[in-house]
Amino acid sequence: MFGYKNRLARVNLTTGKVSYEELPDEVIRKFIGGKGLGYYLIYREVPPGTDPLSEANKFVFAPGGLTGLIPGSSKVIAVSKSPETRLISDSSGGDAFGPKLKGHFDALVIEGKAEEPVYLYVSDGEVEIRDAKHLWGKGNYEVAGKLWKEHPKASIASIGPAGERLSRIANVIYDTERASGRGGLGAVLGSKKVKAVAVEPGEKPGVAEPEEFQRLWREFYDHFVTDPKYEHSRNYGTSDGLRSSASLGMSPAYNFSRPHIPDELASKLAGDEVKKYEVTPEWFVHGKSCPIKCARYVEVEYRGRKIRVKPEYESIAMLGAATGVFNFPAVAYFNWLVNDLGLDSIATGNTLGWLFEMVERGLVGEEEIGFPVKGWGDEEAEERLIRLMAERKGIGAVLADGVKRACERLGRGCEFAVHVKGMESPAWDPRGRRTYALSYATADVGASHLRGWPRPHQLPNQGPAKELVPSLIEARDESYITDMLGTCKFVSYKMEDLARFYSLATGEEWTVEELRKVAQAVESIARIHDALDWVTPPLDDVIPPRWWEPEPDGPAEGNKAFIDHNDFLEARREFYRLRGWHEELGVPLPETMEELGYGEFRGDAERALEVVRKRMEFGRD
Repeated sequence: MFGYKNRLARVNLTTGKVSYEELPDEVIRKFIGGKGLGYYLIYREVPPGTDPLSEANKFVFAPGGLTGLIPGSSKVIAVSKSPETRLISDSSGGDAFGPKLKGHFDALVIEGKAEEPVYLYVSDGEVEIRDAKHLWGKGNYEVAGKLWKEHPKASIASIGPAGERLSRIANVIYDTERASGRGGLGAVLGSKKVKAVAVEPGEKPGVAEPEEFQRLWREFYDHFVTDPKYEHSRNYGTSDGLRSSASLGMSPAYNFSRPHIPDELASKLAGDEVKKYEVTPEWFVHGKSCPIKCARYVEVEYRGRKIRVKPEYESIAMLGAATGVFNFPAVAYFNWLVNDLGLDSIATGNTLGWLFEMVERGLVGEEEIGFPVKGWGDEEAEERLIRLMAERKGIGAVLADGVKRACERLGRGCEFAVHVKGMESPAWDPRGRRTYALSYATADVGASHLRGWPRPHQLPNQGPAKELVPSLIEARDESYITDMLGTCKFVSYKMEDLARFYSLATGEEWTVEELRKVAQAVESIARIHDALDWVTPPLDDVIPPRWWEPEPDGPAEGNKAFIDHNDFLEARREFYRLRGWHEELGVPLPETMEELGYGEFRGDAERALEVVRKRMEFGRD
């Protein structure tokens, strides 16, 4: 098929063997690439009940169907069973790794476990397993530097010490500045003793209609770099996000206890403040060629140390506002530190914000923590705690696996631990947007801001959440489509544009409706697998207690995530119904899988329905 290599590489670390397999056109048509292909491979090869940190789990790097082919299409999707949530989980990463991998394979599957630390070297369409004992224990910045000396044209995916120590919020870092951050996927590579993957440039797959494809490429690139509508994004990226979220009552400030904060406070961690520190990106920061830049590359000096990093809104808000630290050089340094140690910036900030609230409430103190922590805004404590989390030492061992396990280990504070299914909430409080909390409750990976935003923007008290469910589903599909095609969500393609590009690339006619059908099917197979594993949707598709508290002030004052519990249940039931799932049990109906053209999953859907029904009747055990 045009636009693909039609092959995947399989690395068995237990045997030390590398094999290559044909990827049939039919599989590509059904799952496209990126998230879709990764979910299919994990669904097929990692049975429900598999321990995510065991040898039986697998890890997939999958570039999207258009990765590296159109403007703003740098994404690779990392997919595995999450050590944090035990769900099939995916997390996208940008920069050059995805486009370079697509020059060799449509997917790289890593299975088994190595005896000693290794890294994988991809070149000329082949994979080598190489010794990495000299890299083990080192931070991501040093690892990338050492590997670039050996492979100066390669793109590097690596894990830090947190991944080596199996922190369930460890991430995968690409070329030091971008991440597949969510779900603890770095711990999966750590459990397999894989320190890094280095990918050399390969030959980009050809497209079916190169002249028209190139004309369209130029048209869209010129549009994105000149249209005044994108001027703010080109100027600030996402760095001005805290001003927006705070003004809407959607910020994570002070562990989501103050979603509205004054603009003068938010501005200390926002666009104009960030731009004061902007410098020209290093050679390896490939996002500088993007027509719409989601992050600025900055240089700050913090406590005598000068560092360079590429922060985005989520990292700034969660490592800053969520912990009450409103000093940009400090927050940029924390961002650099979690990148180096290989910790998810969102989960880390969320967990530390929770701990600081525990301190503020007098629920934990110096005796348990091991040193004095003042609470909100304690920069010195935040730095120390980040290091302890990566080292799994002292209180860091309690915090290293995320906020859900931390509150359970301490036996208190779970009522203000902000997560869904074990995944920490990102930096958007849903009490400021009608129906948005339903996106968190039903998302395949747990709390994610990248699984659909309902439209239009209204407050929860402005009407039944059920009314905006169709728009949420439409946005959910669009999110899946971009993650299957490997395009960035900040590059504002219409779905019709992406269908046109994909048709020109493959030489097959694709409509938006056909792409949406694949999106629905991929979400459904994830739901079937997770239901067969542990998820009981009526009990688990829920939101944390904090979002049932009315906002204390600001534009969303008095709003909870839903008008009341019945409003939530009605909206959830409508979501299930429109998705083709059982209205009460939240599991895809067998006939839905048939209608979508994925009849091979019908039997599993029937089993999942029966399993969930029995759990509801007799209990989870």
